[in-house]
Amino acid sequence: MTAVADVPLLEIDGLTWETHGLRRRLSPDPLTLDPGQTAVVVARGPADADAFTDLLLGLEMPVGGRIGLGGQEITMRLPAEREVGLVPAGAGLLPHLTVERNLALAARDDLAPSFVQGRIAFMARRMDIQGFLRSRPHELAHDERLSVALARVLCRPLPVKVVVIEDRTGCGPCHGAVSGALGADPGLAVLVVTDDGTRVASLASPSCIWEIADVAEP
Repeated sequence: MTAVADVPLLEIDGLTWETHGLRRRLSPDPLTLDPGQTAVVVARGPADADAFTDLLLGLEMPVGGRIGLGGQEITMRLPAEREVGLVPAGAGLLPHLTVERNLALAARDDLAPSFVQGRIAFMARRMDIQGFLRSRPHELAHDERLSVALARVLCRPLPVKVVVIEDRTGCGPCHGAVSGALGADPGLAVLVVTDDGTRVASLASPSCIWEIADVAEP
């Protein structure tokens, strides 16, 4: 009987894309990520970082290559069909809404109110943010906002397998979101996309760090 090879939770193989007319790729190739792992992709600037994040979320399509999740190719899937969630730099919460309402939007407010409220209560306990539900984002500390943003990701009707965490120059560090994701569910994988190389060493081991590089001209 032939043994079945282990399949990475996330595999990005031969992916190429364009940013401002310049073709990009990951180095080294491929990128693989298992449950409970954290990897970092280092970009040269915010434009490169945003373009790569958009590929993962399905907001943009690549020039070539593939993105695999749990053994299934998701390269061409729509954003709502991908088990990939985003924690934006600075948390990206709507400032005029309470924490509870921010979570309700992610949990699909068009569903039965009892379902939405139950999901919010469950995720609030899971992330230990029950005391913040009536607060607005500006009333929270940086790491508290990241915890809320992570809870918002986990409130999605389609459960996520990979959490993409933005780390940007000028924003507070994302370490709280990384540890929060792995603590909330050891089956998750975390991919940090950063344009700040000074934080890389404290986020992942050298073997789990990739860079966005130019595609060599033929």
